[in-house]
Amino acid sequence: MLLLLSALHLKWIKVDDIRYVSSFLLGYMPLFFIPAGVSVMVTYSLMEGFYLQIIAITLISTVMVMALTAFIVQYFVQRENS
Repeated sequence: MLLLLSALHLKWIKVDDIRYVSSFLLGYMPLFFIPAGVSVMVTYSLMEGFYLQIIAITLISTVMVMALTAFIVQYFVQRENS
């Protein structure tokens, strides 16, 4: 994803060149989450008693990913406006 973002930012790839493929992949994105959901169901017994830790890790990692994404987007927007 970073390579794609960089290539788009450097205008090596045009948005119109990837629009069709990206629309196709976004349409089938729910299918990419099925293996993760199945693995949670299979290992559910191993997670018993660790609910609080799992929720904390999930929340912390989600916030970290969102913050990092925001900083990267801000960096590129400021860089482009300069």
